[in-house]
Amino acid sequence: MPKDHLLPAILVLLLFTASSTYADDSLEFKGLKIGSTAEELKTKYPVFICSDPKQEATRSLNETLKKFWERKQTEGDLFCETAINDRDPPTALSEVAGHRIKAIDFHFIADRLMYAYASLDSMAFDDLIAALTIKYGLPTRKDTEEVHTRAGAKFTDTIFYWKRAGATIRVSNYAVGLDTASYSLSADNYWPEVARRRAARAKATGKSP
Repeated sequence: MPKDHLLPAILVLLLFTASSTYADDSLEFKGLKIGSTAEELKTKYPVFICSDPKQEATRSLNETLKKFWERKQTEGDLFCETAINDRDPPTALSEVAGHRIKAIDFHFIADRLMYAYASLDSMAFDDLIAALTIKYGLPTRKDTEEVHTRAGAKFTDTIFYWKRAGATIRVSNYAVGLDTASYSLSADNYWPEVARRRAARAKATGKSP
């Protein structure tokens, strides 16, 4: 049976084998919830380095880094990241659903967590969906999008969402490329705020957002 036909059956099975009650139904990402502070992140994971995009953009940097930090100003007031070395022993931070994370970062606005993102191998997709289904129940929504490679090949990206009051978890099978999945938690008002900031910056600079 094709893999796409197996996944819905697996999700239903997991839903009924999981507990029907949850100690805490609110969404979290590596133990942090929307509204958590940067201090809470650093206390839980001291390896994170946090940067103020506005300050970084004013430093004497090469043009590529300068543009990076200018873009990050529209995405948050504080940007926290850390390197994940796949040669190091696995930790609570470096793995999700039994798979190694490639990259992870957190975005804060007014010292409140608004967006968290991790990338991992696409082979982890089914295990991540299963783990989230056990924790939160069946996904709230499922979307599909057509993905085109540079060579012209077409693939179908599958995206699952878990929605709770004020926040959404999004998992995409093909994020940056066909070998990279993405896993994120965002506040419902995060992307509208990013759009507002980009529009304001475009108006101030005379450039399109």
